[in-house]
Amino acid sequence: MLHAAGVAYIVNSIISYFIANAVMYIGNRYFTFRLGHAGFWNAYLRYMIVGAVVAGLNALILAALVQGTGIDSRIGVAISLLLITPVAFVLFKRWTFRIKNL
Repeated sequence: MLHAAGVAYIVNSIISYFIANAVMYIGNRYFTFRLGHAGFWNAYLRYMIVGAVVAGLNALILAALVQGTGIDSRIGVAISLLLITPVAFVLFKRWTFRIKNL
């Protein structure tokens, strides 16, 4: 929707990421790690901090791909998300939810 509305691809990527970030937090907290309600807001703050770092890294990778190689921004988003997802998962799991075993 944002792409169709003419929103710049970097802004589009950041907005989309933070919307997805809030939904992912709920899903990870209650379904993946089954943590319940205790410490919800403290963990969400950590999740948002990690999310901001991940969004920044994603934007840098995306800009490098689009501006450096000239590929379509939608393909660049897919590639940048593939590259950043494993790093994000480990950061979210180990620091946000404080789960040490992988």
